[in-house]
Amino acid sequence: MRLFIAVNLSSQLRQLIEEFLSANATDSYGVKWIDSRQAHFTLFFLGEQPPELVSRLSPLLRNVAARQAGFQLTLGGGGVFPSWKAPRVLWLGVEDGKSDLVALAQQVGTACQQAGLPGPDRPFVPHLTLGRVKAPGARFKRELLEQGVHGTMPVVAFTLMESKLTPQGPLYREVELYRFGS
Repeated sequence: MRLFIAVNLSSQLRQLIEEFLSANATDSYGVKWIDSRQAHFTLFFLGEQPPELVSRLSPLLRNVAARQAGFQLTLGGGGVFPSWKAPRVLWLGVEDGKSDLVALAQQVGTACQQAGLPGPDRPFVPHLTLGRVKAPGARFKRELLEQGVHGTMPVVAFTLMESKLTPQGPLYREVELYRFGS
């Protein structure tokens, strides 16, 4: 199983992302845009794992969720990784709720390490991936990306997700939902 842990977007933010992607995709070249229905914030990428890991990890993630209070998350302006001169990933950032999202990712990471997984290979940077550059000389509307999307949602849960890679792109399936305070 190819697994990751994420905060999924509300339907209202998914709609805003869809509108944003439609506006950007019209004149873009060499960018593979995400499917807005699958938009999420990855908290921890577990990679390929045996199914029995879920039974070991799930109680630890339930404990994280039980101690977690809900918070508001507001999307903001965007950017690229690693640089504007050589963009590979196009993303949106977080305005409000950034420190809450970082703290949640750290707690989820600790739970994953307690389940025997290695820690993350780099610090968590809250971002929502919008697209990946797939061709040299890719074009996209930098000014729209920098302006970003402005919308707010309550974060009240996170999800263990399975990802199946297909030629059309990844397909995600919810393995388990972890509601805060329960």
